[in-house]
Amino acid sequence: MKKIVLAAAIMMASVSAFAQHSAGDITLQARLGICAADFNNTSDTKARVEMVVGPEMEYFMTDRFSLGAGINYAQQGAELKDTEVTYKIDYVNMPITANFYVVKGLALRAGLQPGINVNAKIEAGDVEKDLDDAVKGFDLAIPVGLSYEYRHFVVDARYTFGLTKIFDTKEVDLDSKNLTFQLSLAYKFNLKH
Repeated sequence: MKKIVLAAAIMMASVSAFAQHSAGDITLQARLGICAADFNNTSDTKARVEMVVGPEMEYFMTDRFSLGAGINYAQQGAELKDTEVTYKIDYVNMPITANFYVVKGLALRAGLQPGINVNAKIEAGDVEKDLDDAVKGFDLAIPVGLSYEYRHFVVDARYTFGLTKIFDTKEVDLDSKNLTFQLSLAYKFNLKH
């Protein structure tokens, strides 16, 4: 009898651990957070810390696996160390992720993120210069991270590794790709159960 009760308890615990969402569920979340962005292949820069904001949808194929897609505005770029020079390179990113829920609420995420450059400037003190001709209009990155959901609130941490070069000219002497760390808070709405 003890074995039956123990087996039932284990089954109930495992069912409740993954009962947060089920196959066919669709959710929408509004994200707001910080984005710490830098360039790779250089020791002369440090992170530009600004914001990331935007909606993301998630479709649950099973109770443990989902696909996500979103549109986020991210203020990226970098700052030159020991100067007042800031590269302000902003993107509309479209992360597409596969999400695996290892326990209730905790998901590991990885995917592909195309991005469109919407603003490119260099700022030195009070002087700004347009860099639209120097910055590529398209960016591709790989986002990886994890998120935790509790009572519809989601804390999301992700790191993106740029695959494409940022600059498309000799005017800017940096052979770099984007690197970003994002930490955000979101509220998740269930659209379909």
